[in-house]
Amino acid sequence: MAESSAVRDHLANERTQLAWLRTSANVIVVGLAVARFADGGEVTAASLVAGGVLILTGAVGVVYGTLRYRRVSEAIRSGDIGGVSSSLGPSVAAIVLLAAVLVSAVVLLASA
Repeated sequence: MAESSAVRDHLANERTQLAWLRTSANVIVVGLAVARFADGGEVTAASLVAGGVLILTGAVGVVYGTLRYRRVSEAIRSGDIGGVSSSLGPSVAAIVLLAAVLVSAVVLLASA
């Protein structure tokens, strides 16, 4: 019974990792689109900065999601999952993503 619970936990951890990767990839793609198409298809310094902020945010999301996956996976293996279910990480990630979008918008609007 405990083995099936561990398997479910590992699979849930993998689904969470894939969600981090999917979200981060989407942020990176939006950053690339902003860098290329933000100013009517013309690449400007403002569009590069705005797109770069989003690309960097997506890359940080990949790194954080991977580190979190490894930490949780090790905790599941060792049976000590007490401190890994914190909601602080996703909350901080949401704030960072919102800040990146706002900074990108401000940079683009300031250049208009």
